[in-house]
Amino acid sequence: MEHVAMNTLIWEAAVVLWTIGFVEMGIGKNNPRDFGWVLVTGGLMETVALGFLIAAGDMFGATAAAAFILLLWILGAPLVMKEEPSQIQTHAIWFTGVYFLLASIFLGSLGLVWHTIAFGLLVPITWFLAIATYTGTRGFAKVAGFLSIVDSIVFLAIAFSSAIGKPLA
Repeated sequence: MEHVAMNTLIWEAAVVLWTIGFVEMGIGKNNPRDFGWVLVTGGLMETVALGFLIAAGDMFGATAAAAFILLLWILGAPLVMKEEPSQIQTHAIWFTGVYFLLASIFLGSLGLVWHTIAFGLLVPITWFLAIATYTGTRGFAKVAGFLSIVDSIVFLAIAFSSAIGKPLA
């Protein structure tokens, strides 16, 4: 069974990706500042999970948590402060996608199909978000939003299956 802290991280990723997906696709009434608070709160929860992963000596889990934390803070902080993301923030989103690409390759080499899909979908999500932020084109954000909803379902399946003692490979 997956480590409890890693499962917490996966569950939080599912919830935050679901939220990102619906906001980026324009579903519902969305206040950007409220969305920012959701992202920053997710970053705080991920930080708690990071502490447990470090304590457990889970190097991959801790690195994944750090990437999620960076992404959540980079996306959320400008919204909370009612500012436009800077180029540095856009580049941080882009390079977080590079990490997710490398993590996907690593997970694939271990034969972890569901995890590879979950992390693999994060690559186009982060890159489309970076392109949308850089160009100001909503079409890229909508594609990222759709992929976020799909990825949230994959993360939810992984978290639930692990919670009931039947982890997906």
